[in-house]
Parts: sequence; structure tokens; C-alpha cells
Amino acid sequence: MRPVPDLTEARRLFYETASLPDGLLPPSILQSWRRCRSFGLPMQARTRNEERLEATELARRREASADWLSLARPQVDTLFEQVVDDGLVVVVADGQGLILDELGHPAFLDRAERLALTPGMAWGETIRGTNAIGTALALADPVLVRGGEHYLERNRTLACAASPILDPFGQPVGVVDVSGPPRRVHAGRLQQVDAAVRLIEQRLFDVARAGWMTLALHPDASQLATPRAGRLAFDAQERLCAADRRALGWLGRDFSAIGHCRFADLFGETLSHWLSRSGQATGRLTTSGGLLSARLLPQIAPAASLPSSSRATPPRPVSANPAGPRGDAAATLAGLEPQWLARAVRLLEADIPVLVLGETGVGKDRFAQALHAASSRAARPFVAVNCAALPEGLVEAELFGYEEGAFTGARRQGSRGRLREAHGGVVFLDEIGDMPLAVQARLLRVLQERVVCPLGGGAPQPVDIRLVCATHRDLKAMVAEGSFRADLYYRLCHHPFRLPPLRARGDVGAIALALWQAHGGHRRNIVLSADLLALFRRYAWPGNLRELDNLLRTLLALYDDGTVLAPRDLPDTLREEMEDAEPAQPLVMPASVSALEAHLARHQGNMTAAARALGISRSTLYRRMARERA
Repeated sequence: MRPVPDLTEARRLFYETASLPDGLLPPSILQSWRRCRSFGLPMQARTRNEERLEATELARRREASADWLSLARPQVDTLFEQVVDDGLVVVVADGQGLILDELGHPAFLDRAERLALTPGMAWGETIRGTNAIGTALALADPVLVRGGEHYLERNRTLACAASPILDPFGQPVGVVDVSGPPRRVHAGRLQQVDAAVRLIEQRLFDVARAGWMTLALHPDASQLATPRAGRLAFDAQERLCAADRRALGWLGRDFSAIGHCRFADLFGETLSHWLSRSGQATGRLTTSGGLLSARLLPQIAPAASLPSSSRATPPRPVSANPAGPRGDAAATLAGLEPQWLARAVRLLEADIPVLVLGETGVGKDRFAQALHAASSRAARPFVAVNCAALPEGLVEAELFGYEEGAFTGARRQGSRGRLREAHGGVVFLDEIGDMPLAVQARLLRVLQERVVCPLGGGAPQPVDIRLVCATHRDLKAMVAEGSFRADLYYRLCHHPFRLPPLRARGDVGAIALALWQAHGGHRRNIVLSADLLALFRRYAWPGNLRELDNLLRTLLALYDDGTVLAPRDLPDTLREEMEDAEPAQPLVMPASVSALEAHLARHQGNMTAAARALGISRSTLYRRMARERA
């Protein structure tokens, strides 16, 4: 933890002389103080006329940042969960330092209000002096500002850690900040904030790189499939089109290289030559700073637009051969923690089976598709087998294959089986809880020995597969009752991912809009009206994501371009069911701050228990309380 020195004398010296001895302040803070002095800001001022944006203008500014805010929201919520119990607030501002949103512990929100650290207030350096939000934007780097390091006297009771969100072309689109009492905001907090921002930047990069050739880079080859890898994107002429800070840092470059450097300028050979030399999409590249491990990522199709604040980008290739997840598979991940997919990829790359749990219809199959597409095996087979859909007597033959004449009705030429069809790729065993015990034993042998023995006595065949399994059943209970093998369960259940039902994923309206965009509804200018989205939010969706997705596909097929869809356009039975239903749990919330506090009191102040009783996340409950207090 960086100590906070007694800055009273330093502030006095700077106020009187505009200079300080070396080492008394971090260089970034001293440079910021000098900038603030040049702005004519009164360092000793304790009060200041506050100008909060009108609600309509704040809404306009939020709308202008809507693209990147929607990508950032899951990671902001995760960061909030990490810091809220320490009495801190998470602040999100736009690229000009205007606060757009705030999530905070009630104990600190009142102080934040007094300090004008609330939505609608501007925190650029020219207005608030040295502060984490404004200074991070000025430096385009993470920054920690504690206590008296703030330029304005009135902010000395505050400590902030902030990191700017840079788009893949180096432009700041926003900033994420954690603020609170100085004793609780330290260098470790800054690392948390910056880690969250790097994940947000990766999501921005994924939107930007569609249709381009993208390299993952890292000095350590084992890190290429993790969020720690840097990335570069090139067009068909091998010109650098997008980059992130980490990759540019390893190359000793900055964002000015975008649009001006080609692959050969960075690595001393063309991309096509490197691919032919390495013989695969993974290898080593020589840079001015040494060797880097590199992997060519699968291309993806355009699925969304970049934030409007981004500058114009170089032209894209005329054609692309996407190998990534379909738009609807990617949209299925709406409402899920973004790091889940990254963690699942790391398990898959380490040859650890991935187990996905959840109710029927939550999107387990699409999570598996997205996992395959994000892995190094994206260009290899993805073989899905629904164990519940196969007759018990045919499961073995379907999975392991068979020799000619192995059983009555067997095909003359035999069958390779689904596991061998997936050689080099990924096998997805859906509803593995319905797999017969005898087949479970054979599957365990495949996982242990990496060979498949076809039915009918054929020679063992080696297989190279990665395994993803899914079920809506309680496998642990099945182990206890003897209907699922314990040894297979413990082989699969290293780090299970439980996908929440749709009713527990937050804003169902936002998820519906994400799916609608993935299906192309926006391109046909068919609009989901506010009344219709409100009805979606009210409904409990017993069929989960599958039910919502099927409904949206049906509406898209039935209505003409330019239609504004309203509740009357729903099938009669479904509309009546939605209108008659009790509000879904995520919206059964007290309507005032006093009612919210009374609800919290009934749970002895336990925010987790109170949020669970409402069917929402803690961050949603905190956000609602903050909104009611505003």
C-alpha cells in the first residue's frame, strides 16, 4: 500500500511557490497539480457552485454511451460486488469525465452526494482539479489519488482509483472509478479497477475485430487463451487496424501505429509467411523486445457497432469467413458474468471437462457453442449429442461407434461414432444426467485412456477431444442414490458453471433487445415497444431463454419491416398469461427508499439475503436504493 504523506506543508508550498522538492508527490500527481494551476483553479477553495446536468441532458449523454455501457455493465456489477462490503462506491463516467452511473454502499452514498460524486456531475480536471476520474482521462492511464493529493481542498476526505476505458483505436470512451475513505482505497483497489477495465476493453475489441485477422500475444504461450493476452487485428492487406494497450506495450508501440504499420513492420515477416513457417496458427514471433508467443484467433462476423465516440476505422476486408459463435449464441450470454466464458475457455484449454448446469432452456447448449468458438479449437469440429434424446440401447453405438455386424440393424460399413467425429475438436454431451450407467463407465475410460473402443470388437482408436457436458439434473443427488457414477461425477465437476434462469438474469428487456439485434430485428426496423418490453419484464418465463428466443423469432417472421410491436401483437394465450401473471421476482421491489429500507430491516440489514428474497442481485438492489435516494 502506498503511504499517504502529510501533505499540508506540500500543499502550502505549492500554493505559494508552484514548486515542490522531488519525491514528495508521485510524478503523475505533481504534473496534474501543475495543469490545474494553469487552469486557474483555486486550490484552497472548499466550496464551489455545483452544476448538475438536467435529467433530459443526462439521459442524452447516457444514450450517447449506450453501446459501451451495455458491454461494461456486467463487469461493473462484478467490481461492485468485490468492493461494496468495504463501504465503497463504483462510479462510471463518460470520455469527458461526466458521471453517468453510480453503485455504492448506502453508508458512503450520502458523502458522495455532498462531494458531488453523483450522476450528472462533471469530474474532468479542468473542473474538479486532480482527481482519479479526470486525471486518468488526462493521462490515458490508471491512477490512484488519495486524500490531500486531490487538488481541491474540499476533496481531501476522498480517495479514488480509476482506469480509463480505451477503445481498440486508443480513444477514451469512458472511465471506471472506485471511491471511498482514504484508508480503504489503495493500490490493490486500483488493480481491481484496471482488471475490470481490461475485460471491458476486450469486449470492445471483440466488437471491433469482426472480419479482421486477430493475433493473441503473450510472452508465455500458456497465457494465450486468457484475458492476460494482448491482441492485434489486421486487415486483408496485413495493415494494423486495432490493438490493445498490452500488445502495444510489448511491441514498444503506441496507438499511432494503427493504420500505419503492417505485420511485417512489427515482426520482420509477413503474416502469411509466419503462418506457412509455423505450419499452424500458433507459434513464436520476433519483436524488437524479444520473442512473443502468438495465436491466430478465429474470425468472427460483425455483431454490433462500436461506441459512437470512436474515431473512424480503417476499411474492413470485403469478405470474411467467420468461425466464431453465431450472433444468437453470443447474445445468449447476455445477463451472465463475462468472466465465466473466459474461465471456461481456460479449463477447456487445460483439458479439464467443463460442466454446465441450469434449468431447461437457460442456454446451456449455446454457452457450449460460444465456448467452442472462443477456444483454440474453433476451426475444428463441434459435435453435440443430446443423451436424453437417444434410446438407451443406441447411446453406446452413437457415441463410440461400431464395427460391421456388431448388432442387428448395424450399417454394413459400421460407424465411427460421435467421439471420433470430434477428433481434434470439442464434444458437447447435453443432458449427461440421462446417460445410462454402463455408458458412463465407458465414457470415463475414454477420458482416462484417450482411446475409443468401437462396439463389436474393433481395435482401440485414439481420440483427441475436449469435453463439455450439461444437465438440468442434480448430479450430486443422483450420485447419492446410485443413478450416476461417483467417479465420473468427480471427473466432471471440477468447476461447474450454473447458468441462472432468465428471471434471475437482471433486465429481461435488455436481454430481449440483445437477442432481437442478434436476429436482425433492428436491421428491418422492427421495434419492440416500451409496453411490450415492460410485459416481458413482468413475466416469469418458465421456458427460460428458449421461450423468449422462440417468441422473438416468431414475431420477426410474422411482422413487416417498420412495425412497432406492442402487447396486442403477442399470441393471445401468451398475452393473457403475461397480463394475468404476478410480476416476475426481479420487479417485485418496494417502490420507495423507506420501503426498501424496511425490506432490508426485515432481513437484519443483510443485503445478500434481502436481494435474494427479491430475486435480484445485490448490485441491482443497491442501484435501486441509490436511484430512490436521488
